[in-house]
Amino acid sequence: MLKSRSFLVFSMLFCCSLSAWAQPDVSGLDSGRLFSPSVGERFYEVAYELANSPNINSAQAEQAIIFLTAAMNLDSRANYVYPVMLRLACQHPERDYSQLVHHLLENYVNDKADLEPVREAVYYLLEQLDSREQREKLLEDMLENLGGKSAALDSELATLLGLLMVEKTDDPNAVNAFWFAYNKNKYNKPAFAKLAELAGDQLGPAMYLEHLRLTLGENPLDIETAVTFAQYAERLQLYETAADAYEYCADLFKFLHPLQPLPASIYLPWSISSYNTQRNQHRCLKIAEKLRQSGRFDILLEAIAGKAAAKIGNQQQAAGILKAAEDKALELVDYELRTTNYEQLAWFYCFASPDADKALQWANKAYSIEPNSPTAAAILAYSLVMNQQTEWARTLIDNYEHNQIADLTLAQVQLAQGQRDSAIETLKSAIARDPGALEAERAKEILVQQGAEYIPPIDPDIVLTALKDSFGEAVVPTFVSPEKIISVRLNVRGSKFSYGSEFGGTIAITNNSSEPLIISDDGLFAGNIRIDAGISGDLTKKIPNLISVKIRPALPVEPGRSLFIPLRLLTGELKQILLTYPQASLDIEFTAYLDPVITDEPRLSEGRDEGRIANRLTWIKPARVLVKRPGVELTGKYLRNRFNSLSAGQQGQKTKTAQLFIGLLMEQHAMANREPLYKFMYADWMPDMLKSALVHNLDDDDWVVKVDTMAGMLSLPLDYELISGAAKNLNDTHWPARMMAIYLLAKNQNSNFAKVLDWTARYDSSKLVRDMAIALRAAGVPEKTAAEPVK
Repeated sequence: MLKSRSFLVFSMLFCCSLSAWAQPDVSGLDSGRLFSPSVGERFYEVAYELANSPNINSAQAEQAIIFLTAAMNLDSRANYVYPVMLRLACQHPERDYSQLVHHLLENYVNDKADLEPVREAVYYLLEQLDSREQREKLLEDMLENLGGKSAALDSELATLLGLLMVEKTDDPNAVNAFWFAYNKNKYNKPAFAKLAELAGDQLGPAMYLEHLRLTLGENPLDIETAVTFAQYAERLQLYETAADAYEYCADLFKFLHPLQPLPASIYLPWSISSYNTQRNQHRCLKIAEKLRQSGRFDILLEAIAGKAAAKIGNQQQAAGILKAAEDKALELVDYELRTTNYEQLAWFYCFASPDADKALQWANKAYSIEPNSPTAAAILAYSLVMNQQTEWARTLIDNYEHNQIADLTLAQVQLAQGQRDSAIETLKSAIARDPGALEAERAKEILVQQGAEYIPPIDPDIVLTALKDSFGEAVVPTFVSPEKIISVRLNVRGSKFSYGSEFGGTIAITNNSSEPLIISDDGLFAGNIRIDAGISGDLTKKIPNLISVKIRPALPVEPGRSLFIPLRLLTGELKQILLTYPQASLDIEFTAYLDPVITDEPRLSEGRDEGRIANRLTWIKPARVLVKRPGVELTGKYLRNRFNSLSAGQQGQKTKTAQLFIGLLMEQHAMANREPLYKFMYADWMPDMLKSALVHNLDDDDWVVKVDTMAGMLSLPLDYELISGAAKNLNDTHWPARMMAIYLLAKNQNSNFAKVLDWTARYDSSKLVRDMAIALRAAGVPEKTAAEPVK
């Protein structure tokens, strides 16, 4: 009965509106440009809630875009709408928003813009095109029109353009594009990878090493990159850099795997790199001592430690280390009859503690067990040379693929046969295989004896100078755990907020390290932020995933600086609850997660077993903040004073009063036919007075008050009195009032309202109002948003 009556009243009012709109003075509507930042913000709020509602459809997205366009129309400084509008336009391919997206990009992109919606927009525009030629033209135009506004975006656009050129085998132009992309952003891994693939000869060793170092800086927990960086530095004979890098790897491994022993693949090259430095051989002794203290034994490491002690000048310590290593190895070999043990003992007697007889003895044992092993064969051949049996040695190595020891053996055979020049070239070849190895050290000694010298093909000093130009004297960073690199705070201005107050927040991400913080998909922090809310007090409610956003700043966060991300905390279900229950006193705890993951550890949440939400970097604790929203304390006198203020009050007083009265009506509706959730004031005269106040605002002389009141009524069930009050604004001379009226009424009417929308879509003088009517018509009659039941 109520529905039919309200629609009857509305139909009568609308017929009057049609008559009014049919008059000749319709051309005078919207004759001047309107300006109202507050209404623009209201439209943005409506659009934001639509944009972030689950299962938003294309018609609702169109409605949100119209509201955002209206916000910009009312306030030219409302640049906060751009990222939301970009995301909306790109999420629904049913309609081509290309022209709008181009316009938004031109106005939004700069070096402070969030690149995440920009990237979505670029890929959206590319997907709208049918051919590679069109896509190339689009990227070229974007580089021309947007170029210089954001180096990171320039880099991505050039990379995409280069990839298109690769598709048509235009490698020269593709290489130029990738060079441009890399020079704009040296953290651009796809561009560097393509340069390495297509123009590897143009990339010097310093660039490869610089790229690895930058990649490690981007994600200091990437142990694969850390090891590759150390290995490449070692290969370039930058032993100081390599030793520091392997130490970083060791610290990182212990951090990631605290219960696992450090693998030989890290401690052996760390030790040999330290051995080859000018003044850090003592590190070898410390590495070996730590391994011994853990109860482990490695004869190769002990050999390096012994040689290091000798190199330092402590011959007695060297002899002691080597003798202890020999005794331990002989003890173990009786228990573990493995080829590797025999090979290692033979190697030990060849290069660490030379002994021709013992070398030959153990080399023979190793070879007899594994005659197909090139390593066993090479060690046996070398031990034969040590025993002056060069002919046998030559025959043996000719039957296997050569390795470093085989080349060293061949060189000595060549010297024995008087082939000095060939021997020198063979020795250089042996050294080049692994210039830092003990085998290479022996080859260098023989070279010197022959009056020759090994010169590295790449000058390490030149490479090191280039690295220092990029990173300073400390080329290798000191390992720092994530919680000491990043600190996060969730900030809210104040701790207590009255009913209806807006309280936004910010996430502050501070870079406490000495390196730039790169927020990217491959970075330490990938840019995903999640905010959960927990309500307690008069009501209890858990609201997971209140906010979920992904950010990608265009610039790094420099050392000691912070990145501030604004958050709209009053949104979604939380907003609905806070507005619906004005007399409830509530505590709200917000929890912020960075790159959230669901762990295997269960928790009991509202009667369900769920995984626990945590930061991906579990060492960094989620940030929390608690705010209080006291309930409104009502008296009859207070309500009547607020009601009376509508007649003579200022704009802000009227809108605030309307918001409170709407909340009280929603509260009464939520409490109807159930036990009260908390102590709250109610009187039989209240509904009529509250609705009367809203009707008064809907008929106010100030169109801003009308729009704000109708926006607040979007979640309020409307009866005929409120519908009729809102319907009068269909004939308002200010287009924002008409647009808000058709949106509000469309959400509260049945299919018969389609006639109203059709008429508005054809005849309204404002394009925005016409567009809204069309979008509402396409969506049908939307469901009303209301607060979910709470405990």
